[in-house]
Amino acid sequence: MTFLVFIGAPGSGKGTQAQSLAAEHPDRFVHISTGQLLRDALVEGTPHALYLKNLMESGKLIPDEEIFTVLEDKLKSIKASHLVILDGFPRTLNQALLLSDFAKNTGKHVEKVVYFDIADAELVNRLAGRFMCADCGAVYHKHHNRPLQDGVCDLCGSKNFQVRNDDNEDVIAKRLGIYHAETKPLVSYYEAQGVLLRLDAAQSVDSIKKTLLKEIKLVAAE
Repeated sequence: MTFLVFIGAPGSGKGTQAQSLAAEHPDRFVHISTGQLLRDALVEGTPHALYLKNLMESGKLIPDEEIFTVLEDKLKSIKASHLVILDGFPRTLNQALLLSDFAKNTGKHVEKVVYFDIADAELVNRLAGRFMCADCGAVYHKHHNRPLQDGVCDLCGSKNFQVRNDDNEDVIAKRLGIYHAETKPLVSYYEAQGVLLRLDAAQSVDSIKKTLLKEIKLVAAE
């Protein structure tokens, strides 16, 4: 199993690209959003799910090891031949070390880390118009990434959509502050390992997709 790690600030487009690649090439890519995994885990009703729910409802951060436990359970169901796109993990250096240890211990490896680089001002504009499918978590935007059929999710056909509570400017500013403090250091970490690909995330969705496919093909050919 090989990992492609997508990192970038909220709204940088990493989720959109991951969803698109997995939907168009299901025989090759699997998209794992740790945010969606946690949301799914919370409705399972297992003792572990209740523990996570209690943590979140009490305002506490979920420990990195607990997040990784949820991710590891998901990885057990994926074929070894797939390229797994990790979206939302790792978010911190400690999470990156957990992933590195797991890869070494299981014979897997991180093939490429894609950094979606974009200015904060552009991110605020993007996030303010974002909405998502309430059933499968697919992300859309009211201006530049609407569903092909208005009111119907491209991926699952649901007609239920919602706007995230944290997609307002005050909360966005706080999220960006957390990103710069905790997640952006991963850029230097992976750059030092020679696996980082910097992408200009202000480009169009199609332009970014073409660049990704080109780079991934080069990786596969090595």
